[in-house]
Amino acid sequence: MTTGTRRPVAVRWHRALAGTDEARLAAVPAPLATPPVHRKPADAASAALGAAFGALPEDVRATAPLYVLCQDYGTWAARRFVARCHDSARRLRPSDSVGLETSELVRPYLTASHHRGDCYLLGRLPASDAEFTPPLTAARPAAVVLDLIVFPGEDPRDADCLALATTWKASGL
Repeated sequence: MTTGTRRPVAVRWHRALAGTDEARLAAVPAPLATPPVHRKPADAASAALGAAFGALPEDVRATAPLYVLCQDYGTWAARRFVARCHDSARRLRPSDSVGLETSELVRPYLTASHHRGDCYLLGRLPASDAEFTPPLTAARPAAVVLDLIVFPGEDPRDADCLALATTWKASGL
């Protein structure tokens, strides 16, 4: 016997995009306002997160969870670190090992915005072509998912990225 209680369903509500490569941003076929171009991946992530969290109602904005899909960035950061280790002309610095941490991409935004919600760094989805849908409940009616898409260049220490932030809300509440 069922009680008739429906669980909320997560639906995409708003998307924000930023990146470090103007040509790739211009090629995105999404109906978005002109996305901002930034020099650093962390700045692109902050811009996308600011727009996505800014679309949330004020009562859930500061506590909505953030899910960061970071497999591409984590793989690139590890390759970049290895290249720096093998570069005999360059001395390793503490910032090189910190650069491995995907959390450093979202920390500037989360700190500046005084975000108090949970942040989850997700390395790999169960199926490579699966889209991640955040779990929403009546207590957590909204979430933001940040997908970091990396485009490595010829130099393994340099890459362009797109930061796509999607705001999800619960329907059926």
